[in-house]
Order: sequence, then structure tokens, then C-alpha cells
Amino acid sequence: MRLLAVVVLLVAAACGASGEDSTAPAAPTATAEIVVPTATAPPPVEPTATPEPRPAPLELLGDGPYGVGSTTLVVGADSDRPLTVEVWFPVDPGLKSEPARYTFVTGDYYESPRALAAGPEQVASSGPFPLVVYSHGSGALRYVHSDYTETLASHGYVVAAPDHTGNTAVERFLDTGDDSSVVAINRPTDVRAVIDAMTDPADPGGGSLAAAVDPERVAVTGHSFGGFTAYASVAGHANEAGTSPPDDRIDAIIPIAPATGARQGSTLLSDAQLAAVDVPALVIVGTDDSTTPVEPNVERAWELTSSAPHYRLELVAAEHQSFTDVCDYVVAYDAGQEVSDAVREVVDTFAGEGCSADDMPIERVKELTNTFALRFLASVFDDAPMIDPADTVAVADIVYAVK
Repeated sequence: MRLLAVVVLLVAAACGASGEDSTAPAAPTATAEIVVPTATAPPPVEPTATPEPRPAPLELLGDGPYGVGSTTLVVGADSDRPLTVEVWFPVDPGLKSEPARYTFVTGDYYESPRALAAGPEQVASSGPFPLVVYSHGSGALRYVHSDYTETLASHGYVVAAPDHTGNTAVERFLDTGDDSSVVAINRPTDVRAVIDAMTDPADPGGGSLAAAVDPERVAVTGHSFGGFTAYASVAGHANEAGTSPPDDRIDAIIPIAPATGARQGSTLLSDAQLAAVDVPALVIVGTDDSTTPVEPNVERAWELTSSAPHYRLELVAAEHQSFTDVCDYVVAYDAGQEVSDAVREVVDTFAGEGCSADDMPIERVKELTNTFALRFLASVFDDAPMIDPADTVAVADIVYAVK
């Protein structure tokens, strides 16, 4: 009886918990079906493609670790062709001196914002340094591209730039220049004379800096007719005015807006002379150059020279005078520096080929020219890596190639 009472109480409690009348007969309970979910295989994971490596940003080089000293020498003073030579060289930072002044035949000048007037005895003691000979354009002067030559010196190069007598701004001003065939022989001859003097401690002109120069590391660079000079110094040159033999001491060249094609009815450099150029080369030019346009000047050199490696850098919207200091002269004279009418007129005329609003900004020209030249020289002399074209694909204002 006690067991039956317990069962009745349990049934009544269950009916009350369900909310139904406890007196109603109990409904049959349904058996709940337990469904066990079947495992579903995860969707296949597609392999993730390895992202293409992004080009490293082009690292632009500014001033180097050295200060810059500038001095004027005379090479071959006792010869029939004495040369006034400007030399820029590394000096220890902190040197105190007056700014270097680059003076024109009229007495007007451009004061360097960086280089200091210094003597050979003040060259940095960490040499010897590679020698770079700079050749100016036709009718220009030895310091016409001082931003470039000074920057090279600040990175540890001795840079020597002769006035090519008979083809300078002085002769242009006086209308006493030499015939172009004579100039074409004299120019590579001048380069040879400068290398001779700068590597010979006994030379009365360049010997004072010879101890700072490494004669086994020599490059030649130049603008316009100076670009011709760089090629002709390596290949040698001959015309009706004479012969200048090749100089096998030259390890590399950087022609800038070079003149190699037709000039006054003749070809400056023959196909055979260009083919004889076999040292590493970096040619730099502006795409909008109308004085020495890319075609035929750069195209001929690119196709014919045997240089290996051979680099080609085109600066979009740069012009012929983009590779000189002319735009800096304009800024200085516009800021109030006194200048004669004659010089101002010449400067304003040349400024139309590089300083106009639709030209590549001159500061951009400087940083690209200096960076590529420095990286190229380091690759030749120090086995440092040269700029890879793959690293410049995102740089919209240059066209860069190597072969």
C-alpha cells in the first residue's frame, strides 16, 4: 500500500508540472527521436598565391659624408695648351672657409651654396679617392654643373673639370672659338692631360692632389659636347684636324645629353668609334631635349657601343639645360644678386631649355641625376649593386633600362 501511494504521488506531480488537469487520464508519452548530425567536411581551402614582391622604393642620395673643397689649378702651364682646371675634393666636415665662387669673364659670379674655397693640403685624409674628369658642353665653362660635381666630391670623389680652351664661354663671348674639328680633337686630348697631371705627384699643376687620387679608378663624365668627349676619350678620335688616341686608363663613362650624331653636316662619332667604347657606361638624357635629342644621339650610342653593363636613364620632360646650373643662376639673380645685362641675357636664353614650368622640376633632375651617377660609380669602383630596373617600375617620371 505504501509503494502504491508513492507511485500515485509521482504521477500526480508529473501531471501538475505539465499544467494539465490532474484528474484526466494520462496521455501516452511519445518517444523523442534523437537526431545526431552527420559531420560535414569543411570546404577545400584554395592555396594562397604568393604575392609578388613589391619593388623597393628608389632611395635618393643627397649630400655625402664629406664637406667639399674647391680649388683652381693650371695644367700644362709650360705647354702650348695650358688648361684652367677646377677641382672639387672631399674635405673633413667642419672645415671653415669662404664659399667657392665661380666667376665669369664679365666679373659676374655664382656663389656655391655648399663648396668651400680650399687648398690641396685640406683634402680629407681617408683617400685615395677615385678620379672623375668632367667635360663641359660647347661654349660653357668648367663649373657649369657644379651641383653635380660638388655632390660627387661629397661622396668621396676627386672631380677635375678643365676649361676646354677654344670652346668655352669666353670664346663664345668674344666670338673667337676654334673650328669644331679642332675642338673634337682637343677635347679628349685635354682629358688625357688632366688624368696625367692628377695622377703624377711630380706634375707642377695637378701633383699637389695626386696623393689623394687612386690612378686605378678613373671615370669620365660630361654634358653635350662633353658627352662626346667621354666617348671619344675611350674610343679615340680622328678627323681632318688630327688624332687623339684612346685612353685605356678610363674605367667608366657617364655621358649626359651627349652629342654623338650629326653636327654641322658631319657625324661626330663614327659607327666604328662608338663600337670601340667597351667600358661600363651610364647615359643620361632628357626626353624633351631638342639640342641633342634622344634620336639620333642616345639611340646611336645605345645600339653601337660595346659597353657592358650599359645603363640608359631618360628623365621625362627634362631638357638640355636641365643638366647645368642655369636654373640656379636664375634663382640667385631673381633674388637680387647683381649681374650684368650681358650675363643675364645669356642665362635667360638658356633657361628656356630646362627651367620652364612644364619642364621636370630642377630639384627632381638633380636628385635623379646625382643618385644614378653615384650608384653607377659605386657599382664600378666598389662592386656595390647598381639600381635594378625592376625597382623603378613605380617611378613615373623616368625611363630606365640596362643591357
